[in-house]
Amino acid sequence: MRYRIICTLMVTLLFLTGCRVEMVSELPQEKLVPDGVRIELTGTVLLEEKELIVEGQSNLPEDAIMFAGLKDYGDFENYGRVINWQGQEGEEYVTESTGIVDKNGKFRIKVKRLNPDKRYKLEVIFNPAIQKSKVQEIYGFWGEDIAPNIGYFDFEHNENTVSGMIKVAPIVNTTDASGIGVKWNLTNIPKKSRPVK
Repeated sequence: MRYRIICTLMVTLLFLTGCRVEMVSELPQEKLVPDGVRIELTGTVLLEEKELIVEGQSNLPEDAIMFAGLKDYGDFENYGRVINWQGQEGEEYVTESTGIVDKNGKFRIKVKRLNPDKRYKLEVIFNPAIQKSKVQEIYGFWGEDIAPNIGYFDFEHNENTVSGMIKVAPIVNTTDASGIGVKWNLTNIPKKSRPVK
């Protein structure tokens, strides 16, 4: 019995001396690649009396369609609530327009300013469902090939859920500070849009 225990201990000892553990102080870093194609959008909106002029820069391909729409804040939302994203806008767009991305990724959209005395929320959206087939091949018909990043959001389009990109800006009335003849930056909620200096 004693011989058997000694043999077992010797075999265990020999086995353990053959096993080495190397301590690594730093693990190799894995590069995390986001799934899908990343979209970059920046821009401004110029507030004129009768129209809004959206100018943007993107990494979208030529002929991509950009959508812009206004949602009404109603008569009771004040300037401070609107520019700090605390106001409640309507569900439907009161006016909308589109623009086409050029070969340099730039786009320009003119939107009618229906009532200069009202405040609105401007939404500028890349909607994959309204694109030509050559653009949908890149991003997917429902936006399934877009990489999630700042500005990525899901929304309803013709009773389907679509993934796209959005930028927003408050449209203050013409009697508010910076309400006419001033550019405001397009931004992502909860960042605040402010007049461009």
